[in-house]
Amino acid sequence: MEKRTLHRKMSPLLYFLLIFSAGFMQAEAKENKKRCNCPGDCPHIFGRIGSVIDQSSRVGKEQKIAIQMAVDDYTQWLNCSKLDLHIKDSNGKFARAASTAIDLVKKENAQAIIAALTLEEATFLSEFEEVSTTPIITIGSAAISPSQLFLQPSSVSQMNNDISIRMQCAAAIIGYFRWRRVTVIYEQSNSFYSDSRLKTQLSESLKAFNSFVEFDLAFPSLTSLREPEAFIQEELKKLKTKRNGIFLLMQSSLEFSTILFEKAKKMGLMEKGYAWILFEDVVSLLDSLEPSSIRNMQGVIGFKTNFVDKSKNFQDFKFRFRKTFQSSYPEEEYPNPSMYALQAYDATAVIAKFLQNSKGKMNSSAFIKYISSSNFEGLIGKISFKNQKTSQNTTFQIINVIGKSYRQVALWSPEHGFSRDFIDHKRKGTRRKGKKCKELASIYWPGGEQTVPQESELKIGVPAMAAFHQFVHVSHDQVTNQTFFSGFSLEVFEAAIKLLLYRLPHVFVPFNGTYDELVIAVYNKTLDAAVGDMNILENRYRYADFSLPYLDNQVVMVVPAHKDLKRQGFIVVEAFEWKLWAVLAALSQCTAAIIYFNEKVNGNTEFADSFPEMIGSILWLSITVLSFAHRESIRNNLSRLTLAIWLCVIVVVTASYTAVLSSMMTVPRLKPSIVDIDYLKNSNATVGCNGKGFVVKYLLETLKFNRANIKKIASISDYPEAFEKGQISAAFLISPHAKVFVAKNKRYVVAKPSFEVGGLAFVFPKGSSLTDDISQAILNMKENGAINQMEERILSLPTRTSSREPDDKLSLGLEHFSGPLMVTSAIDAIVLCVIIIRVIDKGWSSDGYIHSWLMHRRIWWWVSFLFAKSHVRFGSRFFRPPIVMRQNNQIHIVQQCRIERQSFQSFESIWLCARYSFAWLLSSLLNSQLGFIFASTTIRHTKFSSQLIYL
Repeated sequence: MEKRTLHRKMSPLLYFLLIFSAGFMQAEAKENKKRCNCPGDCPHIFGRIGSVIDQSSRVGKEQKIAIQMAVDDYTQWLNCSKLDLHIKDSNGKFARAASTAIDLVKKENAQAIIAALTLEEATFLSEFEEVSTTPIITIGSAAISPSQLFLQPSSVSQMNNDISIRMQCAAAIIGYFRWRRVTVIYEQSNSFYSDSRLKTQLSESLKAFNSFVEFDLAFPSLTSLREPEAFIQEELKKLKTKRNGIFLLMQSSLEFSTILFEKAKKMGLMEKGYAWILFEDVVSLLDSLEPSSIRNMQGVIGFKTNFVDKSKNFQDFKFRFRKTFQSSYPEEEYPNPSMYALQAYDATAVIAKFLQNSKGKMNSSAFIKYISSSNFEGLIGKISFKNQKTSQNTTFQIINVIGKSYRQVALWSPEHGFSRDFIDHKRKGTRRKGKKCKELASIYWPGGEQTVPQESELKIGVPAMAAFHQFVHVSHDQVTNQTFFSGFSLEVFEAAIKLLLYRLPHVFVPFNGTYDELVIAVYNKTLDAAVGDMNILENRYRYADFSLPYLDNQVVMVVPAHKDLKRQGFIVVEAFEWKLWAVLAALSQCTAAIIYFNEKVNGNTEFADSFPEMIGSILWLSITVLSFAHRESIRNNLSRLTLAIWLCVIVVVTASYTAVLSSMMTVPRLKPSIVDIDYLKNSNATVGCNGKGFVVKYLLETLKFNRANIKKIASISDYPEAFEKGQISAAFLISPHAKVFVAKNKRYVVAKPSFEVGGLAFVFPKGSSLTDDISQAILNMKENGAINQMEERILSLPTRTSSREPDDKLSLGLEHFSGPLMVTSAIDAIVLCVIIIRVIDKGWSSDGYIHSWLMHRRIWWWVSFLFAKSHVRFGSRFFRPPIVMRQNNQIHIVQQCRIERQSFQSFESIWLCARYSFAWLLSSLLNSQLGFIFASTTIRHTKFSSQLIYL
């Protein structure tokens, strides 16, 4: 009974099995019949494809199966033709991959090569003559745009997403959660160029979100390590010491990431407060990981290329791939295909289609032209090539590892940003900002937390024992156990932070060491930065970076001051500079002389005639004209105009002089008691300085003071006491400190000289992007005057704290009166020209005046004699027809005069010679013909000839 029942139940099943077997055998018979229709039962080989991949890795295994499936599929579609495929193993080494690729072209006649190489490796491979014209399609690695260093050959194409899009997606995730600092981890590839380009692309993408790479940890390739687990664990200890827990796994093999997360979990790096972001090279292989590896990655987020996995072609490929992969690699428990398998299949299909269209003929230029002008429908969607790399609208799927697998939390694309699902993503059509929390589903972070991990606060060191509390002051409340920080330097830093485009969480930490030790603490990563009255010095710059100085700085000497009694008696003279005094005196004399001559020419008999009296009158007039105390009356209008202009100038000058003199007499005139550093050194005087600053070293090494003569002073309040007790003769301070000290202690002044140093700035680790950001904020504060306002408000600095010679700067010079002085000079020049013209017009016809002028002054006798002699020798060239002078013929002046008398029938011709010579001299002096006209028109008589005979 039971056997009969069992037989009845099995009958339908056996029936269906028989029908399925019959159909399968019939299809196989048709296929065999089709194959048997080929002539000679030997299909025609229309193309040969070579492939070089790393078959020892999971990615390489998937690529091998996918390439084989693509060749088999195209062979079935062709009639009596097939593709010849040769796959070689590179074992992850480029040297082996290159030699294998050359052998495929030389020995197997491969017409195209599909290789798991980077752009740099493919470029180097194409340099070999054997493969220089063979098309090479790179798969696996991200597509990198060529640069001037590595120009992409025309025979190389990249079958992958552009690396820049991946970096934009990673930066968008970091910017979404407002993380400022990230730590980058990556496994080094065989290409240094590719690794450096990855870091460069990531840094450029992070700048759009005001983020930066704080630290990067590079691991050698896993195949190059003898003990990879021990090495990885040792390197992860570096991350444990970092306060930043935002990690970005930028480049990694599946095997490396498995060990990495296993060790990270054991070291506590997968607990609360940490965040891990994975790139596509790992996320796309999550389906193939074992459950134990998934458990080590709980809370990790990542992204991978999104594609439609519901299509019939993909489902058919996935079914056949799982079957083939499991049969080829039974040790692999999870045979699901990844993105690498899909790309390998599509790359093979592209080559097969070209060989089919070209009837088995392969040419690299024709192949590049073909793929650039065609669109293909692949397993990952529509495929097109642009600039020899795939160009498609890439959408990334953001995933969160939770439980036994992962779940999708959002989609991201460069055009639309974040969105929830694919349909909504297509419908939006506008770019969305990636900072809206409603765009992403809830995420479970490491440790099972749903709260977004926050960056740790920056630990900023502050000098706890600063000498000048106006700049840095640290106090501790014993009752509340709280530490308070204040001072000018800290307020400048806080104001600079407010100008940043991002939030910068930080906490101030008191530091009890010296300033140099504080810089070393930043260098050793004990502190993230240092804020205070820190000076930029060369020895400090070796260990840390400094921001732009917020205050300029010099080393100056402060000494007690006493009144400058020696110079009090000359204060009335020091109101004007000596050049101004000289110009005023000269203009005063010129004005008086012009008035005198103008009045004399116009017939004013009150002005003296003799030369001594003329000089005395001019000097007296220049003084008394200001108060109208002169005895001569001024009758001519030109003289009055000149005097009026000069009086206006004098009024302005007098008012300015009174004001400057009043200011100079009210300003304290203090003089440094010591003005020479050499005096301090030669007399072995003791000097004081800040013991925790750099000034001690500066005094020893630069100014060459003896160590025994240097006294370290802890506070600003201790300096006056040290001066009064005679413990120090001078104090060496930086100029900002000196300004505060002198402003509070009026009995001290800053003595010259001063010595330039770097300035006051903030300290950051080498390479920190905060250096540029804070510097830009400081520059902004300097330009808008914010730092000056804070300096006046906090430091309470007056406009002028001290000066060695304050009155020097109060003295007026020529530049202050250039306008009035030029006006009065111009008036004087015009009046002088008018006087000369009137003199010429009048003609000076009085013979008696000429006679008295010349005869009463014996010097003019000799001048007249010389004029006559000059006329004999040279005057004829200018005033008369030339006279031939024979060689070695010396003609005495008296003989020449007799010749002139015989020519003109009069002894008056001698006077004519003197007259023309005198006219020639005046013409040269006045640079015009005025002198010549003057002499030729005024001297008409012969009364002077008797005097010439007497000579």
